[in-house]
Amino acid sequence: MPTPKISVITVCRNSAATIERTIKSVLSQTYPGIEYIIIDGGSTDGTLAIIECYRAHIHTLISEPDSGVYEAMNKGIARASGEWVHLLNSDDYYASNDALATAVSQLLPGRTNYCVLLRDYAGVIQGACRFPYRWWKLYISAKLPHPAMIISRAQYRDIGAYDATLRIAADHDFILRMLKRYPAHFIDFPLVVMDQGGLSGQNLALTYREFMQVTIRHGMPRLLAWGIYWLKRVRWGV
Repeated sequence: MPTPKISVITVCRNSAATIERTIKSVLSQTYPGIEYIIIDGGSTDGTLAIIECYRAHIHTLISEPDSGVYEAMNKGIARASGEWVHLLNSDDYYASNDALATAVSQLLPGRTNYCVLLRDYAGVIQGACRFPYRWWKLYISAKLPHPAMIISRAQYRDIGAYDATLRIAADHDFILRMLKRYPAHFIDFPLVVMDQGGLSGQNLALTYREFMQVTIRHGMPRLLAWGIYWLKRVRWGV
């Protein structure tokens, strides 16, 4: 069987502390058909110097200012040539060297494919997030992990780009749009380790507010969405 190409896209800005770990995890993959794309938002902290050390293994590198992570993701997707696309954040890394090989072998066309997500709390990996799919849970919390999704280029063409007017919750908006067309397919295998020090964890108030806006956009009654928003703020002391 031919090996489908997968485009791995890393977007970054001032990620000198973590970008090398991310790049090494891509280059260590046993899967043979990887196209690696890095979209940098104009880093000033040494990120580009680190990337240049691996330039021979990077198929596309763009460094220019952008409006945020979702505009950068859209740029990368527009340049991807793989049948499948995986967005690997600049502070995340693959759970094992055969993570992509195992996941790609189980992808189903015409489905919303997602895998197990692991969490990295200051170097301590814990909490395998399997998130059995339930539609109603997605209106309460991000119960389908975007970093553990592998999406086909055909699906991106069908669903459209990430909403770059949102700073944190555009991935959840995209997931809700995906699931309206493509039923969920869970692959019970760890794909990615997510660093818990990322943007959403540092901006909980904005995260909850944008999540509320997205759920209202997708049909949740406004009063109920507001109630869930305030319960979250009280629960986590935001």
